[in-house]
Amino acid sequence: MIIYLINFFIAILLGSMIFFMSIVSPSVFATLSSNASSKFLRTIFPRMFLFGFVISLLAFILTILSNDLFNSIVLVIIGLSFLLNRNYLTPLINKFRDQELEGNSKAAKNFKMMHLLSVLLFMINFFLLILVIVLNYINHNL
Repeated sequence: MIIYLINFFIAILLGSMIFFMSIVSPSVFATLSSNASSKFLRTIFPRMFLFGFVISLLAFILTILSNDLFNSIVLVIIGLSFLLNRNYLTPLINKFRDQELEGNSKAAKNFKMMHLLSVLLFMINFFLLILVIVLNYINHNL
């Protein structure tokens, strides 16, 4: 029974990540001005990362209850990645972007590096979540 709840939380997280990548981000850049899109993204990214952390935490707690060490480790990595993105990378990305807009060329390079790291962490989380769902299906014959 617990495995179904774990997969449910993972599916919620995967669905939200797909929605964000395929609907929210492209829509923001297609419809909002540069200033408005910047304000919107600075509001939504920390919330999205917090949502990812909370859902990962709930799934992690369930893996602890089911004595599933592998999934527990993977979900800790995912949860910490969401926190790293929210509490460390996002503020740096915003700072470097502001400095870039003020004409600081070194900040532009830092912005690109931090943004790339943030996107890579997001994608790694995405693929790790898929791995967990697939392995749960194989191991539990759902």
